[in-house]
Amino acid sequence: MSDPKTHGTVSEPVIDVRGVTKSYGTTQALRGIDLRIERGQTIALIGPNGAGKSSLVEILMGLRQPDAGSVRVLGHDIVANPRAHVQRIGVQLQESRLFAKARVGDYLRFFAALFERSVDHAQLLKRMALDGMADKRIDALSGGQRQRVALALALINDPELVILDEPTVGLDPLVRREFWALIRELRSQNKTVLFTTHYMDEAQSLADHVLMIAHGRLVAAGSPQQIIARSESPQGTLDDAYAYFATQALPEAA
Repeated sequence: MSDPKTHGTVSEPVIDVRGVTKSYGTTQALRGIDLRIERGQTIALIGPNGAGKSSLVEILMGLRQPDAGSVRVLGHDIVANPRAHVQRIGVQLQESRLFAKARVGDYLRFFAALFERSVDHAQLLKRMALDGMADKRIDALSGGQRQRVALALALINDPELVILDEPTVGLDPLVRREFWALIRELRSQNKTVLFTTHYMDEAQSLADHVLMIAHGRLVAAGSPQQIIARSESPQGTLDDAYAYFATQALPEAA
């Protein structure tokens, strides 16, 4: 049965990546990545800086081209057409770099104009705990409020797929927990959420499915509990499991 909102079949994955490689000079950032993400899942892509997370996310967004492999997002071949999916995704980058003198409402109106459809601005601000702040300048907001503005901009077009790049990095523990609640709300709306993080507790708390990347390879995939159970320490933590699988994937051992 066809789903008019998704422009495809119900069983079609939101993200389907096969054999993707990417190099920068002599550095291999991605070494044959295969992954499939289904609709409505909340996915954590975890790994340290330099593991290949950013390269993979930028390819999924259409910002970079892989050297080899196929990438389909929401049914579109984004290697052939990197902008085919942009109306249907929302992205929050790790460093949003919002203009300090701009007002929140002006930002929302500007971003809304870039899309074919947008949600009600006042309701969106309320969801982000930013109601009453449309006339506030960015430089008058706290760090946590700025992050919520960046998330609001990612949701302005009511996207089917939300990509969040290290959304809680640099936030204090209380604000970080507030962001966790926002991500859970997105999941309750059956949106597909892919977020990168190096916080293992964040992945374990939020994700239905975890993708562990190390040395440019996908070294483990599954629910947090499944990954831990397959590691050498079934009673350990997600940190322990990552250390185990990353060590197994060292280039020297490949």
